[in-house]
Formats: sequence, C-alpha cells, structure tokens
Amino acid sequence: MTVLLVTGAAAAPWQDRPLVEVLEELRHGPLAAAGWTLVYSSELVTPDMRVLGEPEATDARGLLAQLLAPHGLGVEEGAEGVLVVVRSGGSPATTPGEGQGGEDGGASPRAPLRTVSDEIVVRPSRYSFLQDEPGAGAVLGRDEIERLPHLGDDPFRLATLLPGTAGSDVSARFSVRGGRRDEVRVVLDGLELYEPYHLRDYDGALSVVPARTLEGMSLTTGAYPASRGDRMSGVLDLRTLRPPELRLILGLGALDAFAAAGGRLASDAGDGTGGWLASGRLGSLALAGDAVGDEEPSFWDALAKVETPSPLGRPWGRFALRALATDDDLRVDTADEDDFEDLDNGWSSRYVWATHTWSGESWLVESLASSGALERDRRATVREEEGEYVLFDRRDVDAVSLSQEVSWQASPRRLSRAGWEARRYEARFDYAKDLELDLEVEAPFSPPRVTRHAFRDTVEGDDLALWVSHREVGPARLERLTAELGMRYDRHNASDSTVVSPRVNLAWRLGDTQLLRLAWGRFAQSQRPYELQVEDAETRLWPVERSRHWVLGYEALLGAAGADRGRGHQRAPRAESLRVELFHRRVANPRPRYESLLEPLNFFPEVEPDRVRLAAESSTAYGAELLLQGRWGRRARGFLSYTWSRSEDRIPGLEGGDDDVPRRFDQPHALVASADLTLPGRWHLSFAWRYHSGWPATPVELLVAEGDDAVAGEDDDEGEDGDGPVARFGRPYSDRLPDYHRLDLRASRRWPLTYGTKQGTLTFYVDVQNVYDRANLAGFDLDVDDDGGLVLEGESWPGVVPSLGFVLELGPPGR
Repeated sequence: MTVLLVTGAAAAPWQDRPLVEVLEELRHGPLAAAGWTLVYSSELVTPDMRVLGEPEATDARGLLAQLLAPHGLGVEEGAEGVLVVVRSGGSPATTPGEGQGGEDGGASPRAPLRTVSDEIVVRPSRYSFLQDEPGAGAVLGRDEIERLPHLGDDPFRLATLLPGTAGSDVSARFSVRGGRRDEVRVVLDGLELYEPYHLRDYDGALSVVPARTLEGMSLTTGAYPASRGDRMSGVLDLRTLRPPELRLILGLGALDAFAAAGGRLASDAGDGTGGWLASGRLGSLALAGDAVGDEEPSFWDALAKVETPSPLGRPWGRFALRALATDDDLRVDTADEDDFEDLDNGWSSRYVWATHTWSGESWLVESLASSGALERDRRATVREEEGEYVLFDRRDVDAVSLSQEVSWQASPRRLSRAGWEARRYEARFDYAKDLELDLEVEAPFSPPRVTRHAFRDTVEGDDLALWVSHREVGPARLERLTAELGMRYDRHNASDSTVVSPRVNLAWRLGDTQLLRLAWGRFAQSQRPYELQVEDAETRLWPVERSRHWVLGYEALLGAAGADRGRGHQRAPRAESLRVELFHRRVANPRPRYESLLEPLNFFPEVEPDRVRLAAESSTAYGAELLLQGRWGRRARGFLSYTWSRSEDRIPGLEGGDDDVPRRFDQPHALVASADLTLPGRWHLSFAWRYHSGWPATPVELLVAEGDDAVAGEDDDEGEDGDGPVARFGRPYSDRLPDYHRLDLRASRRWPLTYGTKQGTLTFYVDVQNVYDRANLAGFDLDVDDDGGLVLEGESWPGVVPSLGFVLELGPPGR
C-alpha cells in the first residue's frame, strides 16, 4: 500500500534538478491553478533525466515546453483540460502496459492511467486518497495533509486512515495487515531509522522527523520490491525538502516549537546548484497531559543536510551529507504515605549518512554510507499497590552500513536493477531488575515470570543483502501486461540465518481506465542485536521469521475525472476512483513475543503483572480492502475506506482444543470517512470519522490466595495466610473490547504575506480530537483495594483533546 505525499510548486532555479520533481511542482502549482492536468509516464520521463537549462518562459505552458524540449519531448492538449507529455514526434507518453501498438502506442488522453514511478504500474497494495487529478498515481498534496486532523501535526498518525492499518490514540506507531508494529521499516532519504519515534515511554507518541521538513512520504505494504527487505509488513519512505531559494519556517503548536531554514548553493564548477536544509524542534507534553498522562517529558530533534553537484562537473554526479539527532527525557519523583516512584529515563539517537548519485543516458548508480548510534538509559525504584521493583537498563548501539544500487534501462520497455547492502551492529547491554509482586496474575499458556534477572554482554551482528529485479512490458500480443521478477538474498550471522526471497508482480490493463494487479512473494525479518529482549529474560536471538504474501488488486477511474477542474460548476457528488484489494499473508515461524494483556500503556511493561509470553506456531492474516474517492463540486472532496480482515495466531496446547486466537490488533471491520471542505474567507474544514471492531481482550478471573489454594469469586479478602491476591487469565484474546469510533475535526486558514519582492504565508489551525468525547475502552487496570482484594477497572483512551498552532513560512512563492 503506498501513499505518496508531494508538495506544491516551487520557483526557479531548476537547472540540474531531476525533471520528475520539476514536473510535479508545475503539475501541482501553476498548471493546476490554470485548470490543467498534466499526464506523463516513467517510460519517457525517466528518473535520471535532469533539467538542462533555466527556462525563460513566464507562463506555465511555455515553462513546460522549454523543460521538455532538450529531452526530445513535447506536450499535446487532450480533452477536458488534460496535457499529455509526448515524444517530439507526437506519440503520447503512456504508462508501461498501456500502449496500443508497441513502444510508441498511446493511451487515450481523455483519462489515461499515468504514473511517475514505474513501481506504481506493476505492484499492488498502493492506495491513494484526496487525489488532486485523474490517474493511477497515489497522490496526497501537502495542503491536504496539513488540513487533515491529526494531533501534533505528525503525518505518521494519518497512516491509520488507510485500509489495512491499525494504531492507538496515543501512539504514532501503527501495524499493517495484522503484523507487529516493528515490522514496518522507516526510511529517511535512503537511510533506515532504527528508532523513528519520540517519547518511547509513551508508546512512541510522535515521530522524530518534523512534517514541515518533508517533501514527500510513501507507505508501501505487501508487494514491495526486492530492494526492500528485513521487515515483513511494509516500508515507510520519507523524503526531505529541497528548497530552491532561501526559505524560513517557524511553527508553534500544542506539543512543540519548530524552526527550519533552507536555501540553494551555487556550484564552483558552474554545473547546476545544490541546496541545504536545517531544522530544530523542542517539545514537551505539558499541554497534552490529558492525552498522555500527568508527567511532563521533554524531547528535541535536529536535522541538517547539504546537497551539491560534484566539483568535477556533471558526469561525476551529486553528493549529499545528512545528519539527524534526537533526544528524550522523562523524570518522575513522587511519594505519598504508602507509595513512591522514582524514574529517570533517557533515549537518544544519532545518524550521519552520505549519498552519491551518478547517472548516464540509460543508467543510474546510487550509493550510501552511514553511521548510527542509539542510547537507552532507564532507571526506576518503585513501590505501589501491585508490588515493588528496582530496574536498571543501559544499552548502547552502534550501526554502520554501506549500500549501492544500479539501475539500467535497456529500452523504454525494460528496466533492470541490482544492488547490495552490508550492515554491522554492535549492541552493549547492562540490564538488571529485581521484582517483588504483591499481585500475581497466572497465565496457564505462558511460562512463569522471571522476577530477578541480570544481563551484561555485547551482541554483534553482520548482515549482507543482495538483490536483483527485472521489469518488462509484454510483447505485441501481450502489450497490456507488465511483469516484474525479483530475487533477494539475505545473510544474518548473528542468528546464523540465510534467506532467499523470490518475488513476482504482474499488472494487466483492462481498457483505458482499469488495472488488475497480482503479486506473490516471500518476505523475511531478522531479530537484530539491538532488539534482543533482555528485559523479558531473553538471552539469544531467534532465527529469521519467514512470511509469504499473496495480493490481488483492482483499480478503476470512474467517470470523467478532472472534467470540472478549473472550469466546471458541477455540484452533484461524483465518485472518481475505486480500488479493491484482496490479501493473504502467512508467517511460517513467528518468534515468541511479549505483550501486556490488560493495560495499554506503561513506562516499564516488563515489570507489570499482566506481562505474558505468547509463542505462536504460525500466524495468518487475510482480508479485503476498499477505497472510494470522490468530490462534490469544486469545494469538497473526500474518501471512504473499508477493510474486512482477520489476523490470527496458532498457539498449540490451548484449553478448549482450538489453537487459533486473534492477534492483538485484529479488527474484522474498519471504516474511515473523511472530507475536506473549502469555505469562504480562505477557511478549510476537514473531518475524519473512524470506526473499527473492538480489539481482542483476555478475560481475567479474580481470585484470592488461601494457603496454597486459589479460590475464585472472593475478591474482598486477602486470605488467612496473607499470601496476597491472585488473578488468573483465561484463554488469550478470547473476548473483545467494545467497538471503537471517534470524530476528529480541523479548521484552518492561510493568509498570504508579501514583503518586498518576497512572499510567504501564515497558517492558523484548530484541531479537536474525539469531538463528541467518546469513552473508547483501551484496557484494564488491575489494582489492590484497601481491604487487600482485587479491583478490575476499565481504562479509556483520551476524551476530547483540543489543540491549536501557527505556522509562518517566508521565502519564494511556494504553494
């Protein structure tokens, strides 16, 4: 599943920039404002093409013609305001598999299925919403992102609007198609981020990359390419801004204060321009205490990058150097007559990486070298109603990597890729806990708790990956078929595992406005050295998990999408696009995992009495996803998504004879409805209503201890021997919480600013989460009352959470 987030138009200079980026800026900016829809294909506008000179035209059509001419391309006007990029000889630019007669055959310009990325053509599991123009490209503009309601202006939280995803109210982390949340790989400008979330003590409440520094974001699940590996559910790709001129952004919101600046750099070789970007963010949860708790943790992050052409000139490519640093702190020191709590937690990460891009007429070489360091420092001394514990957790991780990928386009119908990646991890652990529980929860399906445990050691690991893929349009009789075959090899010496992962993707064009896609592949995920769960007394890494995915997808453009852009006055609702997808995923050997069955959020989950170990023999997820997009005239647009799915574990030896149980985020039914309304006076109002079936819950039976025997139904007496209260879990995840639903709203207004020859904008927004204050049950808290008995109380997700913010942007005309 992919959602591409792209920004609007930017001003010149454009020389030496990728042609694809500049065309996107024209398409979303001047051309869209003039009522035109630009259509082009990766067959003609290839990733290695760059702008060869500064255009002199001042109108959008003239700029477009001058940008395309040096590459032997032109533009033709189709019906209903569609501009089609063609070869200078007049053949339309079509998506692979769409031609009507060989390489130069063209699709109808009325409603072609266009794409910028060749990956969109072949691979299924790609969804879009709030689409600006007709076509199969999955596009969500920056303006739409900023107007959608989401706490903390964090785009990661928008992922749960998509079919097949699930996430909680307090976390920016999410799961995809029943997988664990650590199965989603997060990549920033080509580098994987190992700890991509702030506020880990609060389940990763925010992402570490500010939204205002991003030029684009894509989420891919299911049939991702052979170049992507070592995570089983999906890939979240982030791309930072490339400002064309000096730009300053200042933001102040409920959770943070943010500043960013960027500009261009002239090349000493006189061959194009480079650019720089720097940002900093400082935040606290003091203003969002009702949403996450009474504590006031703090965090900060800083991002910087410099891009420049080689000083030796164009043939030697472009270089970039980037750095990202993050830090989180939580300090709690409370005491009353009976209880006390002393916590001191700190998390930090540092990344530095360099990239080099080298291209020719039909080839592209991309190289990356990186170094990363992670630190975790958790210390606690606590006495509360469930017991007391002392905990010390210090771990340091160093990671280095080298990777390279070569792309070769032998013809417009053939594209081959090959690459390699080498990584080395070194994780140093110093962990100890001493736990004395006054409250015990028995779990017949889980091994006994380890209450005292210490581990001090260094765990190292070397990973090597090789991949190759080939994509090709079918011959004359199969010209509607596009196929991609891929193979990936992974070697993980820390767990002594070797994996070979073949992948197949097929796309078949049904007429001018429909596509059918089929994908099959094997995917794998290793347990890396820094993921060793020493907190749960694990002292060895588990073998690589192996999964198999099947995906069948259908998509169609409905009606004359784009007919009313810039000139029509149609007010009746109209559906514009439909996507339906069927998926099946099976994990043959999932590694054991530890989960808290009652409370959804704890600073130290490994010491809680509801912590259990679940060892599944296999896991299966399957379902159907639907996405329908449409608009109401020129001032309203929206989407409706629905997912039916099941996600199950097979755990042998459970009571009752049935070994299949739902997974933690199993939600058979999930529905999202969203709309964006343009109001008079430059105001926008957006809403998102979410519904899903209640997540699975585990029943707990309240007992008391009397000598050595546990007696049910007596929760008001500790027992004559004073052994303390006891509870017992029933069958795991055999109950369900009530159904979940909530409505979020955001109102925003943007004021244009002019100062001298420069322009800018001031944006104000008000965001309200859970407008009608729905008390959605999140879990349960098991406490000991004053008489020594047990009390099971429900815990709900936050109620109404209002927030507001301002964003000031100063620089060249942007959106």
